[in-house]
Amino acid sequence: MNGRTPRDDVARRFGTHCPVCGSALGDTEPPLDSETGRYVHSPSFRLEVDDSGGQREPGWRVTMLAGNYPPAESTAPPFNPHSVDYVYLLCGDGHIFPDATPAFHSGTQRHRDVRQRVDDFNVVATVGSPASGKTYLLVRTLNQSLDQRGYWHAERDPGRIRARELAPLEALPTRTWIDQYNLTRKDGTAIAPTSDTKKSAAYPHGIMQRRFPMALRAIQELVRRTVLDGGQLAGKWGEGFRQPLVLRTDSGGHRTWTGIADLPGELFTEQSADRREARMLRSFDALIWVLDPAVAAGAARWMRKVKDPDIDESLQLGGNLRPGTVDKASADTVRVNREAIQNGIGRRITVIDGPIADAEGRPLQILVTISKCDLIHAALKKGCTLESLGSAGEVMNGAATFLGFTLNQWSAGRLRPDEGAARLLGYLQGARHAPESGRRRRIEQVAYGLLGHYSAEKEFWALVHGGGESQVTIPAASMAEHPQSLRVPSLDEHLDSARRPGTGDQILLRDLVMSAVGCGLSFALGQGAALNSMHQEPWLVMRYFLCSPLTTVPVARNDEQLEPLDPDQSFPPIGERAAGLTHLLLAVLRRARR
Repeated sequence: MNGRTPRDDVARRFGTHCPVCGSALGDTEPPLDSETGRYVHSPSFRLEVDDSGGQREPGWRVTMLAGNYPPAESTAPPFNPHSVDYVYLLCGDGHIFPDATPAFHSGTQRHRDVRQRVDDFNVVATVGSPASGKTYLLVRTLNQSLDQRGYWHAERDPGRIRARELAPLEALPTRTWIDQYNLTRKDGTAIAPTSDTKKSAAYPHGIMQRRFPMALRAIQELVRRTVLDGGQLAGKWGEGFRQPLVLRTDSGGHRTWTGIADLPGELFTEQSADRREARMLRSFDALIWVLDPAVAAGAARWMRKVKDPDIDESLQLGGNLRPGTVDKASADTVRVNREAIQNGIGRRITVIDGPIADAEGRPLQILVTISKCDLIHAALKKGCTLESLGSAGEVMNGAATFLGFTLNQWSAGRLRPDEGAARLLGYLQGARHAPESGRRRRIEQVAYGLLGHYSAEKEFWALVHGGGESQVTIPAASMAEHPQSLRVPSLDEHLDSARRPGTGDQILLRDLVMSAVGCGLSFALGQGAALNSMHQEPWLVMRYFLCSPLTTVPVARNDEQLEPLDPDQSFPPIGERAAGLTHLLLAVLRRARR
């Protein structure tokens, strides 16, 4: 357990390179510099922890997994090699992976081999403008349950996705955000910006500094002694890329490590110093692009209807743009700056040789997520329609765009729909030799019908949050059209279908409907040109999600705290079921579903 693990065993279980940053992982031997004999980049490390049941400060031992250097270990308290509770692999830049967790096993399982196995890595990046609600979105999404309500019978579910326990060090970033979310619920304290500091628990350096500061110094000393330019690199060890928020899951015996990197919106400004971190987007499996309705060019027009005249305007804006960042004089400046970042992300995603465009040929999910849908819900309550949130024809054009490109993918055999989605796509397709103009009229018919139906605030909220079944009636307006009646399944029915083995790459009817409405709203938020370009790339899998992590419109109580605009509302418990967030989690875990 505490001896040196054979190289091929580590490589078999984890691979040889960190899926987050590409650094050495496990026993990978970095190349040597011919002049100095030092490694050209940092090797990986093993950290063993003697937790002693939490009765005292834990002991530790750090071993560099390259060369034959003696390990460093704690002396106060002394490290006990016969009482190891947790073993971690740290990549060359510090990202944390659980190698063994014997503390989780007891009873008849106490002698089982507890070395962790990862069958598949699934790495997801999240991007969006500053204060777009990314952190609230992620922490709520990661705490959604994929189990059906009322699923009480004893039959074994082969498609069930079971979460595996995270080791304490691995769980620290998520635990930090959960604690901050609970502070928002308790006293309104807003979660701090993601980009605040590289010494925080968002980075491996901050995690080690918080839990094992002396082990961090031992690692830095080994880097200083053994790596080319070690003196400079030691001070930056663990500060290159954030530690992802981690889910480890088991589905049908298939173990998947899913890491979600919460990237700051400032990463996409021209002045950003983290260009290397942006370039790593091209190696990720999915990209969650969070769109903020509050900063879109046309939002000021319809958000006026949501405002409460009895509450100071700057406090209402601060609740949606971040407390303490706006006042009446600066609100337009803040909004324009953030809109520029939001629009810049779209341009950079689509440009050739951009952060992800050179990955053409490797399927990549683009999960376009509209956060703060509570604002849109409030606007619908005040008499707005979904179409009125954009300029004339803009929202309909977006919904039709998704339906049209999805129809093209299905016709080309690149898309597998479920029965309900196939029925709708078959109607859009029409007869084999039907004219293109007829297909266009049917696509526009369905787009108008969906937008009209979900302009009713209760129906919109059922799609975003409640998850109830909907019956959508779509009238015909020309000889080329026929009336349509769609039964959009409830969230529990959707989960039952989505968890069946082999459905990971399907589009289900509820996905199709939410994505059509979401694409329409994304066009209204100024992303039409970028999204139209993305839909024409066959290697991109486009999906849209409507989400409201706080479920109610927030306002700023002061420069640091939030409270609901409606005094009769409250911010939800972190694990409260939300349909849009559950949809998003299913998409994030696509590689984990069997």
